[in-house]
Amino acid sequence: MNQNIYKSSAMERLNLTSQDMELWWDSNPLIYETWCEKFLKSTPDNLRDIVKSQLKKLWDSNTDSEKWVFKGVTTNPPLTKAVFDLLGDKWAPIIRNIIHYNPKLNMDEITWRVYMEACKRGAARYLNLYEQSSHKYGFVSAQVNPQDYINPFKMVKDGLGLKQLQANIMVKVPATEEGVLTIFILTLLGIPTNATLSFTLPQIMAVAKAVKSGRELGEKFGTDYSNWRSVITLMIGRFEDAHTFEDEASERGVKLTEKMKRWAGIAIAKKACRILTENKYPSKLLICSMRVGPEIDGVKHIWHIEKLAGENMIFTMNPNLIQNLMLLYIDRPLKSGVEEQVPEEIIEELLKIPYFSRGYGEETIAPDEFKNIEPTFTTYKQFSSAVDDLESFVSIIKNSSKGASVI
Repeated sequence: MNQNIYKSSAMERLNLTSQDMELWWDSNPLIYETWCEKFLKSTPDNLRDIVKSQLKKLWDSNTDSEKWVFKGVTTNPPLTKAVFDLLGDKWAPIIRNIIHYNPKLNMDEITWRVYMEACKRGAARYLNLYEQSSHKYGFVSAQVNPQDYINPFKMVKDGLGLKQLQANIMVKVPATEEGVLTIFILTLLGIPTNATLSFTLPQIMAVAKAVKSGRELGEKFGTDYSNWRSVITLMIGRFEDAHTFEDEASERGVKLTEKMKRWAGIAIAKKACRILTENKYPSKLLICSMRVGPEIDGVKHIWHIEKLAGENMIFTMNPNLIQNLMLLYIDRPLKSGVEEQVPEEIIEELLKIPYFSRGYGEETIAPDEFKNIEPTFTTYKQFSSAVDDLESFVSIIKNSSKGASVI
């Protein structure tokens, strides 16, 4: 590390690479202070004070919300489960109240009520930004039940219920064929949406077209879109991590290095961003699941951030990534990567791999195949498992609450 430590955090400097760039917090807002405390405890003594001041600029309830670096929030079931893992003692009485005042609900229904309460309380922390920005910023994504990822009727019902929690809720829906239909319906009704479990350009295009059609039809019927927004998530690192990618590359004699993997996700992101922008789709691309890497000459980089900085897109970053970014680039510059294109020779090699070529084309995967894409299935399993884990946690509270007082 050199001695030229930046006073402004890497997050602040990244935010300045373009007026179109947005940075979001990828976790429930309720855990922010707890995470900051853990981060600072692990920070080297000589950096702790400056990092503490930098963290306050990302989000601070005591400052003007329009000065926050974070402009929105994404959550999912595993991230919401972290609320109870970190703040379990505080949530035990809240859960007991939900159980007590809803005696006719089964365990699945109680768990969903608990999940919704965490979403509601988290979204409240960004309501001020939502209002101050005239509803441009401050959205908090709350996901429909992942166990309903191929049931559009239940997803629409979940979405309607989530939207009632707070004015700034953005409903998060998987980019399966059924999810695309759900997004069309919610858009028609004027409900903000975030397409998740999206890993490929065909999925992004299917959602973009559904949103555009839904809004056009909604406008004909007089739907109000003044408080509406649409984002489409590209889970970039999860696309790159698929075993199918590795296996097909090996079968075709392509050496799939870490650099090539990163270029693969970056190529899809840049192409998707260009198409959405040039064709004036009403959706904005959101990048999540970014990875640290590659390492070059002994120095760790975050290419997902370096190469995509300044693009007309949203970066949503989980706590671990933010910590890595702030420390790795505390004394290193960050600049726009808009002009840097993926090398042609890299694209040529990647296109030899069916997994990439199908993910890179606009209509190379049929909608009814979206649910069969490897990272769709593996991510669904992880998200669904988090719901099961939350139910187990709620069950423990329920069984230990007999005789406990309620508020």
